[in-house]
Amino acid sequence: MFWLLIGIVAITFGFNRVSMKYGFKNLHHMRTLSKSMVEIGEPFEVHTVIENRKPLPVPYLRITEKFPAALNCKGIIDEREEDGYFEFSTAMFVMPYQRVKRIYSFIGNKRGYYTFRNVSLIVGDFIGLNTFSVTKYYLQELVVLPKVLDLDENLVPYGSYYGQVSVKRWIIDDPLMNVGIREYTGNEPEKHIHWPSSLKYGNLMVKEFDFTSEYSVNIILNVECTQPFWRGIEKDEIETCISLCRGIVEELEKNKILYSFINNSYGGSGVTSYSSNYENVLNILGKVSYGAAIKFETLIDSIINKREKFTTFIVVTPRIFDSYIESLERLKRNNKLILISLDEAKLDKLSSSIIKYVRRIVPYE
Repeated sequence: MFWLLIGIVAITFGFNRVSMKYGFKNLHHMRTLSKSMVEIGEPFEVHTVIENRKPLPVPYLRITEKFPAALNCKGIIDEREEDGYFEFSTAMFVMPYQRVKRIYSFIGNKRGYYTFRNVSLIVGDFIGLNTFSVTKYYLQELVVLPKVLDLDENLVPYGSYYGQVSVKRWIIDDPLMNVGIREYTGNEPEKHIHWPSSLKYGNLMVKEFDFTSEYSVNIILNVECTQPFWRGIEKDEIETCISLCRGIVEELEKNKILYSFINNSYGGSGVTSYSSNYENVLNILGKVSYGAAIKFETLIDSIINKREKFTTFIVVTPRIFDSYIESLERLKRNNKLILISLDEAKLDKLSSSIIKYVRRIVPYE
């Protein structure tokens, strides 16, 4: 009986040593995301798979993952949260040639850019005396897109010189829809000069046309809410601006108008994020951060220095500061400029040739 017990102990220790030595051999961990881009409130899944591709079992395997805390995961409750991530661990016994699959369901409740990073694997023996760990390196991205704000429902013209111009027909001059006159700047074709009005006012006046969808548009997003920006970051205002940009993109896409997107935030594809691809622009909008990488007037000046002329710019900004006015006026000289500001302050300092829109205020009921 004694020797039988010694034999059992020897076999146990031998098997224990072999299982530890070859614990990670042919043990594979895989993780995939069902989607890389989702709308707010849209569910998606994270699939994890463990495959033991050898004739030996893995007596103890602990998998520790970190998921972004801003994402709501069904069935996972863990109070260990650090650096914007919550930690989730699961332990299992893996049989020879066994494949174990786990599916986690998530919902993104907030726009943003999220990463699913490394996974820690810990293998232990039967007795619990020894453990070995390895790290599987991942960098998987998920973008939760901003919601869409309807332009007609959320914007109203500010001091419109042209009357109630429809938001959805504001892009490019349409010579068939004359809505008024304005002073001649030297850049308009001579055939658009309105001679009767020129004689009446003593200055050359040209016809001002309504807008249609023929050419291309440059969308510029500003995330500065204060000067300097770090003195006060108003997240709700920035989110509203981002959602308005999404609404503009949807309108342009629906009407088959080419467009580019530029922003001055950290994140996205850099300071000047140009793209005419719908999914790329949505991806950038989802990644826009609240911090400004450069001043807004510096961004505008860099665009002007590229000598872009005779195009349409749509600027979306939380508010206007005095330092913006000169740059915006310069941008307007050889281009059509549409300005959307959530705050009416200082809009009266800009020339009437700049088409301005402000946020529609819903009466309190």
